[in-house]
Amino acid sequence: MSGDDKTLAPPTVTIAGGALLEERASRKFSIDDERDPREGFILRYAGELRAFENRCPHWQVDLDLGMGEPYLDDLQKIFCRNHAAIFDPLTGVCESGPCLGRSIRRYPIRIEGEDLIVTLEAMNEGDDLV
Repeated sequence: MSGDDKTLAPPTVTIAGGALLEERASRKFSIDDERDPREGFILRYAGELRAFENRCPHWQVDLDLGMGEPYLDDLQKIFCRNHAAIFDPLTGVCESGPCLGRSIRRYPIRIEGEDLIVTLEAMNEGDDLV
C-alpha cells in the first residue's frame, strides 16, 4: 500500500444538547447529503439513546411524513404514518406492518459533554452503541 491511501471517516452530525434528551422524547436532525438529503432522529427510551434514519424501510418515505415526531409516546413505539408500521424504539425492528422484520437504519452515537455525535454509517445487527 502506498502512503497516499487514506480511509475517509464517515460524516457525523453534532446534536447540541442531544445527550440531555428526556425519557421518551425524540428530536429530528438533518442529514445534509448532496446525493440524498434526508432526516434522522434521536430518541431516549428506557434510559437508552438511539439514532435512526427517519425513513421507512418498506417504501423509503419519512416515517412522520413531515408532520411531527416519528416516535409516538401513546404507543411507546416508532410509527410510520404512511403504512401504520410499528417499530421497536430500541432496535428499530418492525413489529407490525408491511415491513415486518425489517429495520429502520440505526446510527452509532457517542456522547461528548451535553452533545450527541451521530456517525452517519449504518450499524450492523447486534452492534452496541458507545
